[in-house]
Amino acid sequence: MALEGKQVTIAICVAVAFGIVAWDYFSLLPDELSLYRSRDKRMLRTPTTWLFILLRYSGILATLSSLFFTSVQIGHCQSAVVASTLGACLVVFSSGAIFSFRIFAIWHGNRIVYAIVVLAFALMMACWIAVATQYNAVTGAHTAVGSNCQMRAIVSWAPISYASSVLFDTTILVLTLLKLRPALMAKSYVSRQIFRDTLLYFALTTVTNVVVLSIQSLDTAHALLKPTAVPFSTVMTVTMGSRVYLNLKLLEQRRQAELDGLPVSVPLVSTGSTASSGDRSRVAPFAAPPSNRPSTQFTAGSSPPWEKDKVPGGMR
Repeated sequence: MALEGKQVTIAICVAVAFGIVAWDYFSLLPDELSLYRSRDKRMLRTPTTWLFILLRYSGILATLSSLFFTSVQIGHCQSAVVASTLGACLVVFSSGAIFSFRIFAIWHGNRIVYAIVVLAFALMMACWIAVATQYNAVTGAHTAVGSNCQMRAIVSWAPISYASSVLFDTTILVLTLLKLRPALMAKSYVSRQIFRDTLLYFALTTVTNVVVLSIQSLDTAHALLKPTAVPFSTVMTVTMGSRVYLNLKLLEQRRQAELDGLPVSVPLVSTGSTASSGDRSRVAPFAAPPSNRPSTQFTAGSSPPWEKDKVPGGMR
């Protein structure tokens, strides 16, 4: 009875995690569709866009596959485990790459920073792949509750996957904090808002993985708690990674507007939960606040304000 209660608890946690990932998927679906419908295909061809798409669907693969070997009676338990671990590794890869590109944008041209981030990223992926190969499940007899899949004991060094994620996330967070003062002193309201949001996303991801690592490092007396914490690390990684990409996209749109000679304070399309990318009637939360200064705009056929008081010949 105790074993069945444990299986139900794990199944509920996985189901909740999948529900959150599915909700996040549909909430950001307008942003994804806008990428396909956009007339400007430059954004669609960038590596970060493909990483964003990979992140969204690998999160679904990881959590949906987990539902099968935790909640459903199936005959291919090991296949479900392989699909889930593959999805988890792809989540870590795509989110880590998006985080890295964001740091590259902040530390543009600094090769030392590039090398540090790439080394931390490579170490993280090596650890996750090494641990993923150790997960095995066998198909057991039919059970009254939960799944008939039985997970074999995992290696004692399995927490190194989360330890490597904590190392990578901490590296990203520290490198971002080192740019905090220059970023907050920037003249552009948009740039400051983008930086603050990115910093928040990095911090939330780091804290989540630290908590999961702490739980995974507990002794066998807390064996029930360990598997229940894992799905929420995937949830946080997917949601935060997606929003870091949307920040990168917004930053790129702002830079393109500057190159085209457009004012960067014009209302931008919201990215995230406040409005869909196709809704042009809403103002993004990153847009600069309205100015209280008098407007200097004038209509076609009328004279500018500074010309109205002049008389012909330059005489007053």
